Amino acid sequence: MDPLDVGILRELSRDQIVWFGRLDPRLSASEVARRLHVDRATVGARLRAWEKQGFLRAHEVVPSPLVFGARIAGGNLRVEDLRKKPRILEDLSLIPGLISAVDHNGDWMALLYAYRRPDELDRSRRLIGRLSGAGEVTPCVPFVAPVPTMSPTRLDYRILDDLKFGPRRTFQEIARSVRISPKSLVRRLEQLVRGRAVWYLPMLDFTAYHKAVVARFVVVLRQGNDSGPIADWIRRRVSGVTYLVDSSALTGSEGSLPPILDVGAHLESIGEAEDVQQELRGLETVEDVELLFPRRIYLYRTWFDDCIRAALDRVPGAQRAR
Repeated sequence: MDPLDVGILRELSRDQIVWFGRLDPRLSASEVARRLHVDRATVGARLRAWEKQGFLRAHEVVPSPLVFGARIAGGNLRVEDLRKKPRILEDLSLIPGLISAVDHNGDWMALLYAYRRPDELDRSRRLIGRLSGAGEVTPCVPFVAPVPTMSPTRLDYRILDDLKFGPRRTFQEIARSVRISPKSLVRRLEQLVRGRAVWYLPMLDFTAYHKAVVARFVVVLRQGNDSGPIADWIRRRVSGVTYLVDSSALTGSEGSLPPILDVGAHLESIGEAEDVQQELRGLETVEDVELLFPRRIYLYRTWFDDCIRAALDRVPGAQRAR
């Protein structure tokens, strides 16, 4: 990993959705290259190198749950027996409404849910608690996701349905499958991404991150303090910040939660991460700092695929993109 890798990761997490954002580098390589002051071919070559090395396992594009009248919420799961963690990560695909997980080193993982009613969310959480090897399942915190500014057409749902069959397929292959030109496919996807109707999620494997570590800091500030000065301190202290988000603002519960900064950073060693953690804990306005090391990002497609199939049955065939 080098500064260019860090820069691309930072661009992917701009205007972040979940842990990584809506900027699909396959569609926006020129924009990423312009911001990083390199040429488009350099960005494309680096993404191909990520794939070859196993760091970028797949590109995933899914509809925003808000398109289907749903909301999202986050929570955490503690695993009682680390030997059962691989099976739990597999079994999470069976949980209704569970759409994503970030596995961390150790016994914790972060979860993301889609739901339409609070009872659906509570049911999903209780079902996770019954998985063999599952320990504590934390309460779910609703997140405020970006509101879509457009609705997908039937053609768009056909494209999204086809994307699930091969996250590494080229746009030319997908275009042939849905019987449109590659240019029309790219145009439709660009409109959907910029209209917040779909999310781009790179499936990253941080165990393939060589000669460096990615650390995640969850910084809880004392009640009544502004997160701005601490965010500025982090940007000055840590040169490899890949994303920095005020999570408490995303929950829509600012009155009941203290400011919580969720920070991802590229660092040279675990020791450097621990040094940053201790320095943050020494700041007057900081209540606590949790240090996590992400391993892999997972996407569970069942909920999305069910919604896409229902939309294809519901949206009239005449409603097509022009």
